[in-house]
Amino acid sequence: MLAPSNKSSTFVKVPARHLLRGDVTGSGEVVLSVSAGAKTPRGMVDVLLQKGERKRAAIWNARTIIGVRRGDQAPVEVAAPEAEIPLSDRLPTFHELASFDAAKAWDRMSPEQQREIGVLALRFGTIGQCEGYFHETIEGVRNGFSSSHWAPRVQATAVWPRLHIDLIESAAQAAFEALCEHFDPLWPQLFGWQARKEVKQP
Repeated sequence: MLAPSNKSSTFVKVPARHLLRGDVTGSGEVVLSVSAGAKTPRGMVDVLLQKGERKRAAIWNARTIIGVRRGDQAPVEVAAPEAEIPLSDRLPTFHELASFDAAKAWDRMSPEQQREIGVLALRFGTIGQCEGYFHETIEGVRNGFSSSHWAPRVQATAVWPRLHIDLIESAAQAAFEALCEHFDPLWPQLFGWQARKEVKQP
């Protein structure tokens, strides 16, 4: 696993496209790579992140400002411990994902947790769903994702200035990231995992 060097570590804010290998995000994830390939939407970058033994890929707006801790030295390789993976870093198994019961998981949450998740889900479902609909030209709208069935009158309302499009796309990505980051600590509860009690040696 990658661990950042603590020497000369500084906090900087950079556009996502300028992230470097070894940067540490506010959530404690280490940047493994940043790329913009043929499959990455225009204006977006594909960022590979790692926290503990868990890796995830995120697609961010290339211009989104990210605050990171950055050191002068490249990250060093640290051998993974032989001990059992902590619940906070555990990934669900195929069976757990395939048989996941959202209703039961919801019932295990407190009213406060349900409200927090509900608000985040509403924001992502509303703003995130609109990402990709808006374009600078009517031709872009007509060629865009899921817009061919719209009436011409509706298509005209999807022509926006580039600044507005970028702001909404950034907000949609931020809403998705906030939803994902909020879920991660809840996995042991949502999947019904039980923390194993540590036995203290006398």
